[in-house]
Amino acid sequence: MKLLKIVFILLILSSCKNDKKEGHDIPEVQDTTKIETSQETNKEAEQYIKNSYDDALAKRIGEYITDSIVKKDIDFLNATDRRFQFYTTDLNGDQNKEIFVLLNGSYFCGSGGCTMLLLNSDLSVITSFTVMTPPLFIEKREDKDWAVLLIRSEGALKELIHKDGSYPSNPSILPDAPYDAPSGHAQIAFDDNFSKAKTYTF
Repeated sequence: MKLLKIVFILLILSSCKNDKKEGHDIPEVQDTTKIETSQETNKEAEQYIKNSYDDALAKRIGEYITDSIVKKDIDFLNATDRRFQFYTTDLNGDQNKEIFVLLNGSYFCGSGGCTMLLLNSDLSVITSFTVMTPPLFIEKREDKDWAVLLIRSEGALKELIHKDGSYPSNPSILPDAPYDAPSGHAQIAFDDNFSKAKTYTF
């Protein structure tokens, strides 16, 4: 009986070896994780303007908002209040990207507009804007080496010019711009028709 068992085992082993020689290996299961991730990235590239999606940067921004902007009120915020979008661009030609962050929800927005932050690449604040109503236009024209910004407030176009390390924080109190529309060369941020930004949460 033992001899029969041994012979049976040897036959099975021999059969496995023959399968390998004849190319009957079981095909390896393809790892589709990288393919799926690549497809998702391509979809984002098609759906959002490239300046507005970067999951690693969004995580840093979300942590900054939580720790520095809403730390005391974090428990009172609802899901809508925890949304933000961002747009990166070099405003002063120093090869470092500045970051506009548009905050959403009733905590950050009122009848006049929403809070918008302008951050350095190290996430230090350049300007904390109030009552901003997108879209934001970033002109190629510069004043004191910084791009001129345009935004509408109560229907009128306002011109924001960098001075003493910051931009004016409240466009509603500025005089109307001496023209009615941005130039055709301006970057357009936070506009679903021309520059849709990815929405993140913190």
